[in-house]
Amino acid sequence: MKKFELYFKEIHIGSLTETNWDMRSAGNIIYHYDFYSEDAQNSLLAALIRHSIKADIYWEEFGEDENYHKMCEEENQFLEIINTPDWYIVNEQHKKIKILCPLFHDNNQIVWQEDYLNIL
Repeated sequence: MKKFELYFKEIHIGSLTETNWDMRSAGNIIYHYDFYSEDAQNSLLAALIRHSIKADIYWEEFGEDENYHKMCEEENQFLEIINTPDWYIVNEQHKKIKILCPLFHDNNQIVWQEDYLNIL
């Protein structure tokens, strides 16, 4: 299993353990960033992580319906942070790898994909 450190800009979000790889990588995260804190270092980042987890829980419990689509529309408020090239992971050899905005799931699960358009 590969291990990585996840960052947004200079904010250390957490430690990743890759448990599955296909076109996207998936695994577990141990958070170093307290996204539930009222004093979170970046409130938009914290809100995005909370929203991503909430959307995942909703999808798993209720499936696709009108309310889920409304929740997806709420993601428009996060487009600036979703579309930024400031997401990256650092591997065990300390190599920085650009990634697309990861998907945060319940139970400390995460999915990420390398950003092939913004290679370092």
